[in-house]
Amino acid sequence: MLVDGIADGSFVSSAVVEQSGTSLIRRFFSSKAPFGKTSGKYVSTEGNLYSTRFLLVKPTTYMNESGRAISHLVRKGKINDPSDLLVLVDDVNLELGKIRLREKGSAGGQNGLKSIIAALGSDSFHRLRIGIGPKPPGNDLSRFVLASFKPDERQLLNDSFDNASLVIESWLQGGISAAFTQMSQIGNAVN
Repeated sequence: MLVDGIADGSFVSSAVVEQSGTSLIRRFFSSKAPFGKTSGKYVSTEGNLYSTRFLLVKPTTYMNESGRAISHLVRKGKINDPSDLLVLVDDVNLELGKIRLREKGSAGGQNGLKSIIAALGSDSFHRLRIGIGPKPPGNDLSRFVLASFKPDERQLLNDSFDNASLVIESWLQGGISAAFTQMSQIGNAVN
């Protein structure tokens, strides 16, 4: 949901443009549907923010096979250095509405990160975890992560998306140190 919001400009604060007293969303991509259908391992679109060109990618595989998309991007020369990568993941071990930024590290039980680490042969990529937990006791994990959010949960999630987009913008503009600075200014973040 966050990646789609970045693609359509709704979760990028600098996308808001005032025009004749009306707030409009500036699109960063030429297409109304920036992600085209594909039969491949991912869909992608390129954007430009703060004079920084970036590639926005959504795997089309199951989440725990996200490394397949990364492997393909490495083979195509789209990823040359893992530290140029910021991976967004949901985290059932992080309270709903919280976000956590890491420069590198283990997968922490997140299967998509395990797959990406295996594909890169490295854990030296940046990751932004978005809390969707905790999983209620006795609930099946796959059923929990695929369930719809309740209205009150949706507001917490949207707030975390707003905060995460600020961190992502900072990362694009100034790298991981700028992203950590932005994180320190966000009240709900978990370091």
